[in-house]
Amino acid sequence: MSAKYEDGLRELKRRDFKKSKEIFLQIVEQKPENAESHLGSGISLFEIGDITEAEKHFKAAFSLFEAQLKLAEAYVSVIELLKMKPGVLNYTFNLMRIYIKLNFMKSFVELLLKTVDNPETSRGELEDRLTSLASLVKDENIKSILSFRKTPKGKEEEKLNPFENLELANLLFEIGSADEAKTEYYKTASAFLNKDLKDKAQELFVKIKEIYPDDNEIEALKRDIEDYGKERESMDIKKRCERLEDTLPSLENENEARVRYSTAVIFKEYSRFKEAIKEINRVFSLPRTPEKIKAYVLLSQIYLDANDNAKAVATLKNVIEGDEFSGGELVSLDYKLGTIYERMKKFNEALYIYEKAIENDPDYLDLVEKIRKVKGIIEKQEVEIPDKKAEGIDEEIRIEEQIEKVVKVAVEEELELRDRILYI
Repeated sequence: MSAKYEDGLRELKRRDFKKSKEIFLQIVEQKPENAESHLGSGISLFEIGDITEAEKHFKAAFSLFEAQLKLAEAYVSVIELLKMKPGVLNYTFNLMRIYIKLNFMKSFVELLLKTVDNPETSRGELEDRLTSLASLVKDENIKSILSFRKTPKGKEEEKLNPFENLELANLLFEIGSADEAKTEYYKTASAFLNKDLKDKAQELFVKIKEIYPDDNEIEALKRDIEDYGKERESMDIKKRCERLEDTLPSLENENEARVRYSTAVIFKEYSRFKEAIKEINRVFSLPRTPEKIKAYVLLSQIYLDANDNAKAVATLKNVIEGDEFSGGELVSLDYKLGTIYERMKKFNEALYIYEKAIENDPDYLDLVEKIRKVKGIIEKQEVEIPDKKAEGIDEEIRIEEQIEKVVKVAVEEELELRDRILYI
């Protein structure tokens, strides 16, 4: 990113939103396709209360990020839109679309079920939007539930002779091309339905299930056969939602720790600390991963940016002293804690942490240099302290000598005065 963009982020961190707005808008004027600066502009405008303009820039950022396949950044942009206008259905479906593209199918279905329950959402609009999302879904079970419109037969499907194709599928299976055979078996079953040969499709379904009992598409084919001759539009929303709820236990968000950590980094970059911590806490709720360790480091940095050294230290110490991670896993946490102690000028504590870390990984980053540097500082301090003590002692001696002189003069003056009195 350009130096000017970094200046904008710096002003966001300082909470000088008018200044950051000026910087980001200058970049947008020169490069309208710069999605990052649209996002920075939107945040700055939102913070100074210009909601209308902020919305425009958040929408631009979302569209650009999605087109550039920067899905974590698109997620951040749509979260900002929903925070600003939570009731806008279009933004909710934008988030659903990003969930699908991220393979966050559990989050997608959970959000969809909440949205369907909204009485203000019209059936017609809901059906159209769900049908448009269906094309993005890989899971055939969910795809079939979402689609409210019959898929028109393609020319290829209309021309396909299911009996000839079945022979091809059988041949492929016999020569050991099981994956290619499976594809042809499914195409044949669909072709039988297209030719109004439901019984043949049912027979083939039984065969496919025997050969590929655990295949993901088998249940979708079963429903297609069962629903043959029925209008899919007749299945009401409530029944579809029940089916979706049934799928939830088997759904997951793929690579969730990595995606949520990356999202938290982006939120932090734009000084959206509350949102960053929310994503970090979601990482903490997941099983142990490398991103989970990074999330603790990131959380400590967020507290440092807020000048809360105590929380930054506590965050790292709690996990280091816990039993979730051990050995080499702790090195990055120890390293971060050591740098915080350095910043606080607690050099003995920093040295202790660095030496503990280097035992687990002698080659980690610049640990050797860190230890050398901190030891040098400590040695210098130990030399300076005795000198200061010596200076203090010398100063005390000089003061005592001055007091003795004053006392001596006073005594001599008093004796002289007494002598004078005696001789008057």
